[in-house]
Amino acid sequence: MKKATDGAVTFKVFLGGALVPARSTLQGVRDGLAHVAYHAGTYTPSELPLNNVVADLALVTSDIYVSMAASTEQAFNNAKLQAEYRKVSVVYGGGYSTSPYLLLCNKKIESLADMKGKRLRMPGSLWDRWAVSVGAISVNVPSSEIYTGIERGTLDCGGNPLESMQSRSYWDVAKFVVDLPLGPYYSGPMWAYNPQFWKTLTPAQRRAIFDVTARAMVRSSIAYINNTSATEKAMVAKNVQMVKPKADLLAASDAFIQKDQADLGKVAQEKLKINPADADQLIAEYKALVAKWEKAFAGVNPLDEEKLTQIIKAGIFDKLDVNTYGVY
Repeated sequence: MKKATDGAVTFKVFLGGALVPARSTLQGVRDGLAHVAYHAGTYTPSELPLNNVVADLALVTSDIYVSMAASTEQAFNNAKLQAEYRKVSVVYGGGYSTSPYLLLCNKKIESLADMKGKRLRMPGSLWDRWAVSVGAISVNVPSSEIYTGIERGTLDCGGNPLESMQSRSYWDVAKFVVDLPLGPYYSGPMWAYNPQFWKTLTPAQRRAIFDVTARAMVRSSIAYINNTSATEKAMVAKNVQMVKPKADLLAASDAFIQKDQADLGKVAQEKLKINPADADQLIAEYKALVAKWEKAFAGVNPLDEEKLTQIIKAGIFDKLDVNTYGVY
C-alpha cells in the first residue's frame, strides 16, 4: 500500500490478536482500535447471520480460488450482505479462502467407531453439525487454541488446513492427519475497514487499495498451495501420519453432506433466525457464482500470480465504484 499510494496510505500490522481478540475484531474496527482487521465470520453468527449461511456452503467446492472469488463477489454485490456489514459498522473490503480443512489429531482416527466421543475443534456451525453426525463432540474455540487444546488433552483433533501443521507447529502435538477434506473456510472479511477511516481516503486511494487487494488475495492462495506442498514433504521427518478414512466414515460423511445441503434453508431459519426465502436466495446465488468462477479459472495455472490477479481484479474490483462504495 505504501508503494501503491506513494506513501500516503500505510498500515502497521499486529498479529495473533495482539491488538484486538479474535472474537472482538468487529467491535475493534467499529470503535477505531483498528483501521482494518480480519474477522472470522463464524465466530459471531448473531452479528453476521447471513454471512454464516454462505459459510455453511463450504462443501460446495474445495477449490481455493473458486470459493474465494465467489464469496467475495457475493459479499460486495449482495445488498443484504452489505446491509449486514453496515449494521455492525464495518466496510467489507475483500475476502479469502483457506485450503480445505482436515482433522489434525493426537490419535489415529480412521473409522466411524474411532470418531465416537472425540472432541473436535470445529470453526463453525456446518462443521459442528458434521462432527455430531459422525458421533463426535464439537468444541468451538479459535484456531489459536488448537495447539494448547491438543497438548493438554482437552481436544483430540483440530479442524484446520494441512499447512498449519508447519506454520503453527501443530505437528509437535498432532501426529495424525485424517485425509478427509471438510471444505475451505472463507467466512467473514479478510479486510474489514473502519467506516470513518474509509471516508478519509480519496477515490484514487480506495482504487489503489482494491488493486492491491486483488493481488493479495492471489498471493494468500499461492501461499496456501506452496505451504501445503512443503508441509506434506516435511511431515515424514516429524513422524506425522496421513490416515486414510475407512469406508464407513467416508459413507457417513457423504450422507451428511447430501442431507445437510438439502436442509440448509431450514437450518438457517431455525439456528440463525433468517427468513427462509433470504437463505434460499443466498444459497442459490452462491452456487451460481461458484459455477461462474469455475469457468473463469478453468485451465489457469494456480501459481500464475499475474494471470489470477488480472482475473479477480477485472471480475470483481474494477466493477466497484470507489466514489460511493462503503461511504456512509
